[in-house]
Amino acid sequence: MSIKLQNVNFIYGQGTGKEKQALKNINIEINDGEFLGLAGHTGSGKSTLVQLLNGLERATSGEIFYNGQNIYDKSYNMRKLRSKTGLVFQYPEHQLFETTVINDVQFGPKNLGLPQLEVELRSFNALKMAGIDDSLLDVSPFALSGGQKRRVAIAGVLAMQPEVLVLDEPAAGLDPAGRDEILGLLKKLHKESNTTIILVSHSMEDLAGYVDRMLVMNKGEIVLDGKPGQVFQFEKELEKIGLGVPQPAKVIHQLKEAGADIKGEPVTAEESIEAIYKWLSKEAL
Repeated sequence: MSIKLQNVNFIYGQGTGKEKQALKNINIEINDGEFLGLAGHTGSGKSTLVQLLNGLERATSGEIFYNGQNIYDKSYNMRKLRSKTGLVFQYPEHQLFETTVINDVQFGPKNLGLPQLEVELRSFNALKMAGIDDSLLDVSPFALSGGQKRRVAIAGVLAMQPEVLVLDEPAAGLDPAGRDEILGLLKKLHKESNTTIILVSHSMEDLAGYVDRMLVMNKGEIVLDGKPGQVFQFEKELEKIGLGVPQPAKVIHQLKEAGADIKGEPVTAEESIEAIYKWLSKEAL
């Protein structure tokens, strides 16, 4: 399974005199089971891009292929695409509207026309995967904390059993503990289910310790594509577009520039500490 975008462009307000090109000639392939980070500052085009992936928006030009099929073919089942590509918006309250947590999570599977038993099994499994306790099933989702709302929103998408899970700024507005909980949940989901996950964020710290591959966007274009360690080598270029690199990676870069023979491309605090320790241990010999 893969998602492939070929020469994709998107223009808001085309033909109105107030046109704005949000995406410019996007060519990427997202492979099965990838944990992909999509980074960029506000207005870079990243949210527009992910809305194309499940058909919420249609490209102005270009083609998008899902499992080798062109989603813009007249015979293509767009409803099926939306059930296989789950999108969790930045603010989960936009997706929560039922009177109880369990009813909210069951809404998606019910709309697929599944038998009630299957709806219940999917919903309970999704809530378990998302870390929602049984004691919260009959509670109003609007009475939950910000982190719990995120988990319920994610559970509602997981209950659809998507092949691709897209999350737009899932840690936005959360305190550090809530942020770590949500990102840890995504890492756990990816490890256990091998679901393709696309994590959208302007925070390089959020992406550094979790994703396998990063795409960096600026002014509607993909400007960098690679593993986090590779992408963070372009520190000056990232700073020019308002992103920068995580502090641990910045420290490693400064040490290397000063002559330290540090191996690899560590990006997290843990990786950096280990790399510095190995370098100092070698120097002490």
